Amino acid sequence: MTPLSLIRQFIQGLTSDTNPRQIGAGIVLGLFIGLMPKATLTAQLLIVLLMATRVNIPMALITACAVSLANPLLDKITDPIGYALLTSETLRPLWTRLYNTPIIPWTGFNNTVVPGGLVLGALLLAPVYLAGKRFGTFYNERFRERLVRSKIVKGLKASWVLDWYFKGAL
Repeated sequence: MTPLSLIRQFIQGLTSDTNPRQIGAGIVLGLFIGLMPKATLTAQLLIVLLMATRVNIPMALITACAVSLANPLLDKITDPIGYALLTSETLRPLWTRLYNTPIIPWTGFNNTVVPGGLVLGALLLAPVYLAGKRFGTFYNERFRERLVRSKIVKGLKASWVLDWYFKGAL
């Protein structure tokens, strides 16, 4: 896949006729992905879920990048939540059983940010989804047509010469 085709697919995802529910769901998945440390199986499974469902992938990627940039600040919230969960005496048998189960330790559940991020994401799920759905309606009404008619999008859609060049260069 060439760099130009990646850009073209990203813009196609932004300009296609998307349902506000798909945009809201993409933003929620992006929030969960952004809250997770990326080197865990949990983050990788969320990315697989993103690719397997019909959500707006560009909005999810934008949200994941934005939340990842804000993650140092959000870790001050997710870390204490995760620490409280992991040090809870009532949950100790669960954590022991999970740790002794094959593959499960790769999810990073013993990192305080992972369970804290999952809990924070679950708490924010409904408000973020509703706000994302509202943003999807606003985006479709105001910006999608402008983006479709922009010179950059028209140029990228018609640039078979540049696509041919990148295929030959790689």
